[in-house]
Amino acid sequence: MSQSRVRVWYNSIFSSYDELYGEEQKNKINYIYSNFKRIFGELQFEKGMDYGCGTGISIELVKKLCKRVYAYDISEKMLELAKKKHPDVTFLSEYNLNESFDLVTCITVLQDSEEPEKDLKNIYQTLHPNGLLIVSVLKRGSKKEYWKSLFEKYFDIIWEGEEVKDFVFFLKKKTFPNKS
Repeated sequence: MSQSRVRVWYNSIFSSYDELYGEEQKNKINYIYSNFKRIFGELQFEKGMDYGCGTGISIELVKKLCKRVYAYDISEKMLELAKKKHPDVTFLSEYNLNESFDLVTCITVLQDSEEPEKDLKNIYQTLHPNGLLIVSVLKRGSKKEYWKSLFEKYFDIIWEGEEVKDFVFFLKKKTFPNKS
């Protein structure tokens, strides 16, 4: 789906998003957090970004893992809701490639991207050398092997799992990504 169509879609459902998908997203966040704690213990990051924050549900995960939290979404209406819920977060209306982060989360975003590899490259550019990317993609209509091969161009897979509706990956930034 084109970026403009994605923006229009999420701008049209912003007021009912939490009602429609809130419980599902919270369950996903709990699954991710419990696996993070199992693998990394009490690891705390300095600066984190929620890439595709929507109404702010997944910001809660970044807040648990990072001291300073940033968030980005292409939907202006979703960002408005997230800003009301999280006034202590720095929101970006455009993804600034001059910023850098220790942790980036990208929860249920890439499957809607017209160019998921472009999004991954942007995340790669902003992630610190030893940074961690936590990503989930909907299982619906996608193959796990497709996502794994795409992620492995830029990241080493530390852990992978399957939540009810999503494939979940913890990814460490590679020093030199493979050329595509």
